[in-house]
Amino acid sequence: MSVRASQDVKMVLTGEGADEILGGYPKHRAESLAGVYRSLVPASLHNNLLAPLMRALPGASAKFDTFARSAGERDFATRMISWFGAMTARERDSLLGGLATCGHDCNDFPFSSSVTESHLRRVLFFDQTSWLPDNLLERGDRVMMAGSIEGRMPFLDRDLVSFVSQLPDRYRLGFLHSKQILRDCMAGMVPDEVLNRPKIGFKVPVAEWFRGPMSDYVRDHLCSSHSVIRSYLSAKKLDQIVREHAERAADHEKLIWALLNLEIFHREFALGPPQ
Repeated sequence: MSVRASQDVKMVLTGEGADEILGGYPKHRAESLAGVYRSLVPASLHNNLLAPLMRALPGASAKFDTFARSAGERDFATRMISWFGAMTARERDSLLGGLATCGHDCNDFPFSSSVTESHLRRVLFFDQTSWLPDNLLERGDRVMMAGSIEGRMPFLDRDLVSFVSQLPDRYRLGFLHSKQILRDCMAGMVPDEVLNRPKIGFKVPVAEWFRGPMSDYVRDHLCSSHSVIRSYLSAKKLDQIVREHAERAADHEKLIWALLNLEIFHREFALGPPQ
């Protein structure tokens, strides 16, 4: 990141967009590998045996857990949101306890690309039309504008994006690294220890907070008699989610975050369960 300042204008150049056009996230490589996996493993075998076994492995990381949940998902729309940690339709129905179903499916999913494209191109298209503009760029703009800073994203230059979009997949995903063409271009200009280090995000330790200082808060909102959502979601499933996370049997950070916010919404506005 670089900053140029004058009397009136501060400008920040950021790397936002590089991952979404060059395949920088682990899920981009995982989606390509999962395509091979789905061609070899029947859905029933994945859902009923392999995925539960993979998720139950001791020491399984959050990324491994996400792969186990998402790799065998046949529906493209469900798989794309599952890579972000959202529930699949099966998991949603389990949490609802079979008492209710969602009235809207993903058949009219707005971010779908041609099924003839490669797995990598399809997931990149999803990111470029959803996650990037509706999350990263929106948040970045809010944060920078709060400090009267103008942000510029050089990786999202229209001509550059157009050029990169025409490249074969191997220029994005190398044998060992993502964003391969960018690494090749920067070789000799950026130190090797920086060029080849693992991807480092700006992660907040929410998962550990839910297991530690916020564990009582989580149990009060999701597992106690005061919980509103417990009246219309599966109490057994809620207990299982909290227990598995606390015991490190699974990483339910994003799901617990979503459930907590739903419960807080009910309490804040004194809303009862849906009718």
